[in-house]
Amino acid sequence: MTRTPLGFRAAAPAALVLAVAAGVTIHAQQQRPPQPPERMVARTPTPAKPGEVGVLPVQGNIYLLNLGDVNIVAQVGDDGILLVDSGPADWSERIAQTLRDRFGNRPLRYIINTHMHPDHVGGNAPLARFGRPGGGDAGGGGGGGGNQGARIIAHENTLNRMSGTTEGETEQPQEMLPTSTFFTEKKEIYFNGEPIEILFQPAGHTDGDVMVFFRGSDVIAAGDLFSTASYPILDEKRGGTIQGYLDALNRILDITVPRFNQQGGTMVIPGHGRLSNESDVDDYRNWMTIVRDRVQEMVKKGMTIPQVKAAHPTLDYDGVFAHPQWTKDQFLDAVYRNLSGAAAPSRTTSN
Repeated sequence: MTRTPLGFRAAAPAALVLAVAAGVTIHAQQQRPPQPPERMVARTPTPAKPGEVGVLPVQGNIYLLNLGDVNIVAQVGDDGILLVDSGPADWSERIAQTLRDRFGNRPLRYIINTHMHPDHVGGNAPLARFGRPGGGDAGGGGGGGGNQGARIIAHENTLNRMSGTTEGETEQPQEMLPTSTFFTEKKEIYFNGEPIEILFQPAGHTDGDVMVFFRGSDVIAAGDLFSTASYPILDEKRGGTIQGYLDALNRILDITVPRFNQQGGTMVIPGHGRLSNESDVDDYRNWMTIVRDRVQEMVKKGMTIPQVKAAHPTLDYDGVFAHPQWTKDQFLDAVYRNLSGAAAPSRTTSN
């Protein structure tokens, strides 16, 4: 008769127990819901004091600079600093000081204007001077063009409006004007070790809007083509349309890639409001489409604008997006005129 070694007989039950325990552990791991990646953890930076520039590291080389109710964006690296928009003119000194304090003597090389409204381009001249070799002074004299300071990039339509070439516009001072323009669908530059796409989006907020995609950092600076703080502002006299705005949101969604459960991944910085991701843009696009379709049906039925307002097509969203400077009635006026083909009023928004 073959005898089993005593050591093997003693070890067998123990091995069986270990195998069962391992199986239970593996099963438990399979049943346990996946944990969100660290990148998804909500960032709660200390808010800036009123009147101070808030700085929020986003990801990669990108920082969100909050100027009260306006956001601009900084990309920072060994090559220097690139800004998306320059903010209101009265914030220029504070922006320049924040850049010095936070990033040392890195020169400001580029300013990209997302559109021509003064709350986004007001600091062009003083901040372009800050971009001179050695740091410059945001409050000093001199112009921002040529090799004297930061290059200011914008779409050709934005330059035409800021220079007064477009009928009905007032010419801005020469030192505020973009020094490098393009008229194609996009412009590409390479700065601070990453490719950057400047994407033209016609007939959205205005007829000269661009969004900026930082491909290495995986961040989109959307300008006023996206806002979490109000209803979409359609500058009708400058070519803004609701369909163009929706097209811009869809283009953002074509670029963004979420990391976990439709969250995280590509980050989107709005011109006004909080840091967002694909899910936020998707929600904004969806409700905006609902309102567009509601008003479109009312227009087809021949309803007047007072009748449309009385029907409250935005009621579901007024508590979130109604804003004192851009009310639900102003938004509905613009959408109705756009969808019905009615002429826009002569007054335009400055946002």
